[in-house]
Amino acid sequence: MNGGDTDRGSEGADGSRQPVHRPVLLAEVLAHLDLRSGLVVVDGTVGAGGHARAIVQSIGAAGVLVGLDRDSEILAAARAALAEAKEAGAAAGVSLHHLPHARMHEALAVIGQSRCDRVLLDLGVSSLQLDRPERGFSFMADGPLDMRMDVSAPVSAADWLASVDERTLADTLYRLGDERYSRRIARSVVDVRRRTPIVRTGQLADLVVHALPGAARGGRIHPATRTFQAIRMHVNDELGELERGLEAARRCLRPGGRLVVISFHSHEDRVVKHYLRAHFDVLTKKPVEAMPGEVHDNPRARSAKLRCGLRREDVA
Repeated sequence: MNGGDTDRGSEGADGSRQPVHRPVLLAEVLAHLDLRSGLVVVDGTVGAGGHARAIVQSIGAAGVLVGLDRDSEILAAARAALAEAKEAGAAAGVSLHHLPHARMHEALAVIGQSRCDRVLLDLGVSSLQLDRPERGFSFMADGPLDMRMDVSAPVSAADWLASVDERTLADTLYRLGDERYSRRIARSVVDVRRRTPIVRTGQLADLVVHALPGAARGGRIHPATRTFQAIRMHVNDELGELERGLEAARRCLRPGGRLVVISFHSHEDRVVKHYLRAHFDVLTKKPVEAMPGEVHDNPRARSAKLRCGLRREDVA
């Protein structure tokens, strides 16, 4: 899924925490969206509203921003941020929805539109999620092992770990987390859960550390980083959501409309690259990355990659 403000993006490998409302690649997003007054813009991963604040000011009072997010708690933060933007001057109308980006057509229908001019998808997890231990996304503070971006979803990380077989777990850790020691970690999970349920983030992080050989426990990256990433991506079906979101954007955009996607993971970037090549006129031959100054100020921008495409006239 679910990128963007420093309210989006993967957790820093060093466990660093950054201020919440710092949109990643903001200037680059605005440039590639090529905004002007009166446009209908879908922010499919609105988060705490970092990019959205700049968008509503760029499209003016005649424009409309349609914001979606899977996390109902984050939408409250976006609503507050966008209200502030409205008070600061002439800003677009705003329509916010607790929906995944794959259902952007439903959100557009609410405002009487079937098409839009621009779509922004800013993938990954939010700082508002990472910084709250009770959401269970981070190993930096102990909390329930949840990881659901949409808390109404039926299966948490703890639920999945309680039932997944060892081979499937190992494959998931390797595929989604590039975890070299996926088999060792999966074996340890199965061994531990025979004795006690794995239900806390601290418990899982300790398990991973002790499953690794001593030489793999040091370095800049916390040993549990890849495991937490892989489990989070699986629980939230992030690659599936991305594929469905890209298709929704293609169908909702008017001919000549622009799609901008920021990804934070190599698998996500690969999906975006191939989809744009197949269905859009690609405007970014190579992914746009953060400048050194932004990375210094916001380490989470280090892995951000922006790609942009123009909807073709011949799309059905």
